[in-house]
Amino acid sequence: MIVLNKGENAEIIYCTPLESATSVPAYYYFKFTNRITKDVVSVFLTDASVLKRYQKFTINTDSLFSTFDTGFWSYTIQGSSVNTGTPTSPVLEMGYMYLNEATEFAPTKYDEQDNTFKTYNG
Repeated sequence: MIVLNKGENAEIIYCTPLESATSVPAYYYFKFTNRITKDVVSVFLTDASVLKRYQKFTINTDSLFSTFDTGFWSYTIQGSSVNTGTPTSPVLEMGYMYLNEATEFAPTKYDEQDNTFKTYNG
C-alpha cells in the first residue's frame, strides 16, 4: 500500500510495475480513484530508480491532491511510450493508496490537575 501526504512537493513512491512489463516503458501512467467519491487523479511519471528491483517515482501531492478528500484510494499503473494521452500497455500493477492530511490531527492536551487541596473542618 502506498501512503501519501497532502501538501508535499516531492513525495516518493516505491513500487514494482516493471515485474509485469514485457518491455521497459518510458513513462508510467498512474491512475488514482477515490474509493468513496470516485474522484480520479491521473499523472504520467518517470522511473528515477537506479536498480531494476523496484521503481522509484516522485509525485507532487500538493498540486495533484490539494482539493480532494483524504482516505483510501485505489490505483493502477500502466506503461506508456509518451507522457500524454492513453497508456500503451495493459495494467502492470494495482493496489491501494492512503492519502493523509497535510498536517496530522493533534488532540488538545490538558495539563494535570493541581492535587493540593485545602480542607476545612466545621
